[in-house]
Amino acid sequence: MKKQEARGKRQEARKTIISYILLLISCFLLLISCDDAPKNLFNDAERDLLDGRYRQAVDKYNKILEKYPRSGYADETLYKLGETYFLNLNNIQISLEYFSELISKGKKNNISYKSQQYVAQIYDEHLKDYDRAIVEYHKLTNNFKNRENADVNQYNIALCYFKKGDYEQASTEFKVSLEKYPESEFSPDALYQFSNCKYLTRKYNEAIAGYKKLIEIYPSSRYVVDAKYGIGICLEEQEKLKEALSVYNEIKDLYANKTMLEKKIEGLEKRLRERGR
Repeated sequence: MKKQEARGKRQEARKTIISYILLLISCFLLLISCDDAPKNLFNDAERDLLDGRYRQAVDKYNKILEKYPRSGYADETLYKLGETYFLNLNNIQISLEYFSELISKGKKNNISYKSQQYVAQIYDEHLKDYDRAIVEYHKLTNNFKNRENADVNQYNIALCYFKKGDYEQASTEFKVSLEKYPESEFSPDALYQFSNCKYLTRKYNEAIAGYKKLIEIYPSSRYVVDAKYGIGICLEEQEKLKEALSVYNEIKDLYANKTMLEKKIEGLEKRLRERGR
């Protein structure tokens, strides 16, 4: 009798152990399936995106955020939603919401940096809100230190001031760009725009000096002919008509708007003849 009871207890113990093992296995499989679910959903969304099924992709990305907000795919999903609405669905406001939500997490990784780049670009090039764009470009510089493209961000800050008509501040920012990033591929652009700012603020001698420096340092730049035209304009504003005419004649076969330049030359020649009377 005692042997039967002992055997029964051993059998019960084995059943308990087996049940416990099966429970662990099922929990493990459940965890695996939970980990795979957002991954599979994300991959499906990526396939939809590549095939041009943008709405289906958006639906799947949103499902990841709703069902698996703590998964390792949440940040990348926010980025993909922002990018898809911006590039493919032409909805700037919604794209800004997704990018901003990702940035607000305060992470300093590559995906946050790219989101911040999109935000700055949207305010600059699409919404034409240059004041806000300047703020966003500064965030790229201040919040993501030691990143590439710092020279580009500084140039864009200067260009935003130029586009909003604040030529004094624009010239200051272009000067910062030139001094801080002298080897930047944007240095010829910055020097040309710096000189333009000086012309627009009627500082003609400084403008001429800037244009001449550009021609000297970057003789192969696409701005060389425009810089010479700028010199001519400044000389004309200073009533140095002979010098201006000489510059215009030098570039008359190279300047893009030949008709306009020919009229300028004719006008200067007429003024000089009248002066000689």
